[in-house]
Amino acid sequence: MTDSLDLFVFADALGWRIVEENGVLVDLLPHRAPCETVFGYSSTCDPTILTGAAPRDHGHFSFFVKADAERPFRSLAPLRLLPHRVAGHHRVRHHLSKLLARRLGYTGYFMLYSVPFAALAHLDYTEKRDIYQPGGIIGGQPTIFERWSAAGIPWHRSDWRRPDAENIAEAAATIDRGEARLLYLFTSSLDATMHAHGTRGPEVEAALRRFETDVRDLYHRARRRYRDVRVHVFSDHGMADTERASDLMPRFAKAHRELGYGTDYLAVWDSTMARFWFGSEGARQQVTSWLDAQPDGRIVAEGELRAWGCDFPDRRYGELFYLLPAGTILAPSFMNLGFVRGMHGYDPAHPDSAAAHLTNAGPDELAPRLADLYGIMAAAADRAAATRTAAEPAPAA
Repeated sequence: MTDSLDLFVFADALGWRIVEENGVLVDLLPHRAPCETVFGYSSTCDPTILTGAAPRDHGHFSFFVKADAERPFRSLAPLRLLPHRVAGHHRVRHHLSKLLARRLGYTGYFMLYSVPFAALAHLDYTEKRDIYQPGGIIGGQPTIFERWSAAGIPWHRSDWRRPDAENIAEAAATIDRGEARLLYLFTSSLDATMHAHGTRGPEVEAALRRFETDVRDLYHRARRRYRDVRVHVFSDHGMADTERASDLMPRFAKAHRELGYGTDYLAVWDSTMARFWFGSEGARQQVTSWLDAQPDGRIVAEGELRAWGCDFPDRRYGELFYLLPAGTILAPSFMNLGFVRGMHGYDPAHPDSAAAHLTNAGPDELAPRLADLYGIMAAAADRAAATRTAAEPAPAA
């Protein structure tokens, strides 16, 4: 038998409230606690998990930003003449995104979502490189997988592009062959299910039961092949049921027709927040005053951004952030044209925002904050390296 396996299961959007309400894997993984997330979306959270660094340091927050010298989407400007029903259709966007990613050489996650073609000419994209590969982090930090490779032990990581079923099957085969001492399983179906149906209901219950069955199966397979099996199930953030839609984006456009997009101001309308840059002090004051008067949400204070580690020195992700309360989404937005039943990306302190960490390794192995998961995965590599035998396979490239 191989000495040990540390199995790390990433479960996108498996929040602490959802874990508590459903008793997820409570018998298998008795040590469990909320894990403090970071402000933003998976595009912020995942690099924090992979590097242990704060967003201001690893450089990732949201996908679309104000373009400076490079304007990769300028050639798409003529598509603004297409009828809205065609230009915003998800299939059109999906296929165009794939073609554009190949043309631009992007290897990271890339999707145009519902960003208007007129706005795209003024925007740039941040996740151009695969964050799971060496050199993928904007701030230059090595990921945990580079740390695993440096430890000189065999490890396996799922491909985030592939469906959960394929990644789980590959993980099971890797375990059966005893080919890894460290295994990182990437799953995203819970996130997709809750975006579509909210956090409660038969669809979510069925998805949670499938997830539990898959984790139990991997654990029992590992017990037959390894002397010691440590399992960590963790998420990047939680999920809130959406109850209200804000029409702030079209209201803003109607109220500020005299301001030029790309000259007086620039805005990116994410699902739960709007981010602004300004071309003049007059435009800044006008927009700030108008937003202060709206009941939809609030302007995020500079002190909050510092506390959340999202005070980017170059203001790359915005000079002003307007955040909605949990349970409200912008509809329409640059991310969605219509209503979505579940969403994340709210104040990190809200109960629905908390991520979760479940393990059988002991209470001292729990991560109180998202960034602490890196240290737990690094310690697992050190343990495995200390007990590695000459007969074990070489680590993955």
